[in-house]
Amino acid sequence: MIEQRLPLARYRKVDTALPDQACEEIGRIFCPHVLTPHAAEAAGFHARHHAAVHTNYSVNYVTYGARVHIDPGELSRFFLVQVPVRGAASVRCGTVVAEAEAGLRASILSPTLPTRMTWYDGCEKIIILICRETLETHFRALTDMPGGRIEFDTGVELTTPTGRRLSRLVELMVEAADDTVVHEAYMVSLRDALMTLMLTGAAHDRRSLVDQTTRLPAPRAVRRAEAYIAAHANEPIAMADVAAAAGVCLRSLQAAFKLAYSTTLTDYVKTVRLQNFRAALTDPGAPASVTENALAVGLGHLGRAAAAYRAHFGESPHETLMRR
Repeated sequence: MIEQRLPLARYRKVDTALPDQACEEIGRIFCPHVLTPHAAEAAGFHARHHAAVHTNYSVNYVTYGARVHIDPGELSRFFLVQVPVRGAASVRCGTVVAEAEAGLRASILSPTLPTRMTWYDGCEKIIILICRETLETHFRALTDMPGGRIEFDTGVELTTPTGRRLSRLVELMVEAADDTVVHEAYMVSLRDALMTLMLTGAAHDRRSLVDQTTRLPAPRAVRRAEAYIAAHANEPIAMADVAAAAGVCLRSLQAAFKLAYSTTLTDYVKTVRLQNFRAALTDPGAPASVTENALAVGLGHLGRAAAAYRAHFGESPHETLMRR
């Protein structure tokens, strides 16, 4: 395996063939745990952990090379979304076991349930760590229901619509984290999209509250949301903050934007940023740089921002800039 081809290689935190060292160093990144190679001589063991840290979550690549048993107990402070990109693992969270496998099944670990895992030879995973408080806050914003613990079913079938969307979001997170130029606003939008998908698409013990029909808010709530987005578009915007500013639950606000604009709330934010991007590109007083202007208005991954700009305005950002 060639190191530079590994995901998130520039965020290398752990690279060791010593099980005890791997346990200690990875334990500092995630949480203390017991790590036991299946074979006493640990043949083939080589732990690698790459971690890109963003706002209240991180994007991780982890592999152990050889078959290992991992017992972290209860994670306590965070959820883990684990997507195998090679090989397989047996994952027990609470009383439910999922046989995770690349292309077939991922797993979600809940912080209040005891976890034990066996990673088989050659297993490699992309792991998204989401702070428990952040996801529970998102749940409250989404439903306007009291907070509290949320416990997911362990397995997520990657061949279902939810599983395919989850895989795609995780791919985008890795792609963005690997990019040398990315705005944190884009990373936060990916985080919120993943949390919304988890809460609305995956199975968990509070799913019925999420699925309850919500009433559409009054038009003034939409106007408050629009005003908040306009004022903060160049910053990382959490969807929970937009809902709080509007004074309604996020699920109701999402439905209202769908009715008013035939678009999602997330896409509305992106449209506002694209409009601000165009205004900056045509402003003689703004920097004469596509990259600087894109980052200044809160657009993240530059390649995707340029593609979205062309789709929206029918020309590239560079073409707009050249007409100043």
